[in-house]
Amino acid sequence: MATNAFNEWKLQTQSIFDYSVLIHYAVPALKQHISLVERGDLSGLSRPDYYRSHKPNAYTEPALCKDLKRRASEYKAQTSKFMILSLFSYFEAFVVDIIKEFLDFHGGASALNGFAVKKAKRSILMRNGNSKVKRWSSWLKPTTRKSGRDYKAAARQLVDVGYFFPSDFLSAYGVYMLGVKIKDLKSKDIPEVLINALHMDLDEKLVREFHRIRDIRNNIAHGRHVNLTIKDVTDFNSTLMTMAKKIDSHVYDFFLVYEKYAI
Repeated sequence: MATNAFNEWKLQTQSIFDYSVLIHYAVPALKQHISLVERGDLSGLSRPDYYRSHKPNAYTEPALCKDLKRRASEYKAQTSKFMILSLFSYFEAFVVDIIKEFLDFHGGASALNGFAVKKAKRSILMRNGNSKVKRWSSWLKPTTRKSGRDYKAAARQLVDVGYFFPSDFLSAYGVYMLGVKIKDLKSKDIPEVLINALHMDLDEKLVREFHRIRDIRNNIAHGRHVNLTIKDVTDFNSTLMTMAKKIDSHVYDFFLVYEKYAI
């Protein structure tokens, strides 16, 4: 099974490579066609679906052939840059979409936050209304007393009754902040959200490679010179695919689980 966000991302990614395949067949065919026109073996170039000319003899003009050859000379590099721009943008959207998907699964960020708040309040009521819970929690507080206390036993008792510890009480705010964060999630923050909010195990090498791809995307977007090949783009996409699969599996296993029945 996979999330809807992952399935949509795969379709979008495949569409980019489908387009690349088409371009890499079309441009060499165009170059060959131009050569035949220039030699006089063909009466003219094929008319494009768009950018058509209504000028007489437009498709045999040397100027048009020269301009098309200029445009075609860098098509591999240009295609590679356009691909990485699209692939990375789709990946960014995928991360946001998959988080939104599991939040919506629970009724939205506010509903999931409400679950955490209810459990926190229940824990507070438990301590105030149950003398044993109050005593166990008091054993785990700082004290100047030198008498021995079985801290682990007290903690186990609290765990068994579902009592909240400090990190549990803070979880409601974490859900709230995640809902805020994805409204304007920056690509540089994606690994941090995955690791610290979703508790994913992403190795440092994968995170470094993600940021390297992000830097290349940013350089292209800002008009800086970047040398890229289709092989580079394919390798970069493999990295993004590895991350996407990990994210999809992690979210499906741990976050697409109904919590409302546990409240």
